[in-house]
Amino acid sequence: MMTRSLCAALLLVVLGACNPGSEEAFVQGRAMVPCDQNIPVCPGLFAACKLGSTGYTKQAFPAASPFRFLVEALPRETIEVSMYFSEQQDVGLDTRIMWYEPGCSDVYIYKSEGEDLFVEAKDTGYTSRREMVYEGGEHLVEIFTDMQALMVLKTDVYVAERP
Repeated sequence: MMTRSLCAALLLVVLGACNPGSEEAFVQGRAMVPCDQNIPVCPGLFAACKLGSTGYTKQAFPAASPFRFLVEALPRETIEVSMYFSEQQDVGLDTRIMWYEPGCSDVYIYKSEGEDLFVEAKDTGYTSRREMVYEGGEHLVEIFTDMQALMVLKTDVYVAERP
C-alpha cells in the first residue's frame, strides 16, 4: 500500500516526464543545494557552493555581485551550465559566464552581447552553455547578468572526446 506522500511524489515525477519544459523535469533526481557559503577559491574570490551532477540551486538575478560556484572536473572535460528560467522579467543586455581553471590561472568567457536568452529558452524553459577545461580540479564558475529573472541552475560535466 502506497502512502499519500509517495503517491504525490510519483505524480510529480510522472507530470514532469509529461512536460519536459517543466522545472520538475529540469531538476529531476537532483537535490537542492543552498548556496550560502564563502569558500575561498582564488585571491579575493569566494564561491557560494559546490555544484555537481546531483545538485541544483536557485538564484535571483540581477545580483549585487556575480554568482560564483565550484565544479569538479578532470583534465579536458567539458563543464555545462544550464539555466532554467522559472520567472522571466527582463532579458537584459549583458550575461557573462566565466569558467576558471584551478587557481584562476586561465578563464574562458561566454558573452551574450545582447542575445535574448529567454527567446532561446522558449520551447524548453532553459538554455545552457559549455566550456572545456584543460586542468583537473575544482573550477570556479561565475555568472554575471543584468537580466531580471529567477533561475534554477545546474551543472553537468562531460568526459573529453578522444582524439
